[in-house]
Parts: sequence; C-alpha cells; structure tokens
Amino acid sequence: MKNLGDTIIFSLTVVLFIIGVHLTMTWGIEYSYTFFMLSLGLLFLYKYRQTKRKEKEKMDAKKKPYAKKTKKR
Repeated sequence: MKNLGDTIIFSLTVVLFIIGVHLTMTWGIEYSYTFFMLSLGLLFLYKYRQTKRKEKEKMDAKKKPYAKKTKKR
C-alpha cells in the first residue's frame, strides 16, 4: 500500500466485512447484505486504484530518458 488513501479504503473494506459477518451471525443475511456490498465495492475500488498506479509507474518508467554514460580516460 503506497499511500494513505489506499490504506483507508482497504481498512474500511475489512471493517465493513467484519460488521457484515457479525450481523449475519446475529440477525441474518438480509440485515448484513448492505455491509457486504459496500465492502465488495470498496474492494473493487482498491484494486482499481492499485492497477492504475502500477500502469502509471510503467508508463513513467518508459518515458524516463536514459542517462548518458560518461567515458573515463
């Protein structure tokens, strides 16, 4: 995890999933459905941001000019 935004999104994903599991065990799946869907949506957002960051790093690496080597005499 490279930045604070990704850390927060992943933490919220885990917390919402745990709340969903707790609600499933106490009240049933119909009460926890919303928490599971929010957790899944945040997980997709996290993976999307991670993929975009990796693509950007690849593009930046390709655009970076190579340094000229100096010859020693």
